[in-house]
Amino acid sequence: MLRLLTAIGLASLLAAGAPAEAANPFEPALTVNTGVITRYDIDQRVKLLSALGATDDLDKLAVKQLTEDRVKVQAARELQIELPEGAIDAGIEEFATSRGLKVEDVYRVLDGRGIDVQAMRDFVEAGLLWREVVSARFRARATPSEADLDAAMQRVQTQPVEIVALAEIALPFAEHGEPETMALADRIYGSVRGGGDFAALAREYSRSSTAPNGGRLEPIPANRVPPAFRSQVLLLNPGQTTRPVPIAGGVAIIKLLGISQAKPEAIKPEDMAAARQAMREQLFGQRITSLGDGYLQELLGDALIVER
Repeated sequence: MLRLLTAIGLASLLAAGAPAEAANPFEPALTVNTGVITRYDIDQRVKLLSALGATDDLDKLAVKQLTEDRVKVQAARELQIELPEGAIDAGIEEFATSRGLKVEDVYRVLDGRGIDVQAMRDFVEAGLLWREVVSARFRARATPSEADLDAAMQRVQTQPVEIVALAEIALPFAEHGEPETMALADRIYGSVRGGGDFAALAREYSRSSTAPNGGRLEPIPANRVPPAFRSQVLLLNPGQTTRPVPIAGGVAIIKLLGISQAKPEAIKPEDMAAARQAMREQLFGQRITSLGDGYLQELLGDALIVER
């Protein structure tokens, strides 16, 4: 049974502001079993989420993620899983590369947003440890059979492909420096949210080659959207935009213009082996993520989570 004294209540408390006598940012905000989450931890995660372009209630999301991270780390300790030396640095590099960034871009964003490097390292460490936990517990169950692959390949060669039309406002840090660029991006995002003309703003402010065309990009399959903002774009409805998200050497705001469908491209015989391997990895990733999510909910349900 979940023993949680509402993280939502904590987020509300933080939003309202703590009493003057409880203003120490390093005092516990809540405990997760034997793990402590401080107000400083929450503030840092909020800043990190904002830098990554997260939306909605960032306080609530930060508390949720940090609670899950504590449980993930504790699960790894119970299985005596430890990361090898250099794994966190490699994880940060993987994080950067998956978003089309360099490691120095990540650290520049952290510095510009007032985010402690340790907050980023903790974020990456929890993810890496959890990857090892779910792999240790569920690898056999998540590995697809040849029959599974045959069925998946049949589907992918017959089902229509989702195509997304996007527009961008790309702002490089080199022109005005990061703080001023981020401030400009926030103002542009606010203008768009208030009904401003995205295309006109792109023509005025974007430094991408797409600016003269109102930021419009060539339509692409949804699964080829750059990882830096794929998860955000796929949650949008046509006409909506992302928050400013980091890109290599700058920041961008992406608008979803529309969604359509097209026939899938035929796979050439010489490409079939690589396509099957890619599908194998995709199915494994989907299954192990699903199994891991279920296991995480079990751990959270058994956890003692108390606000302080």
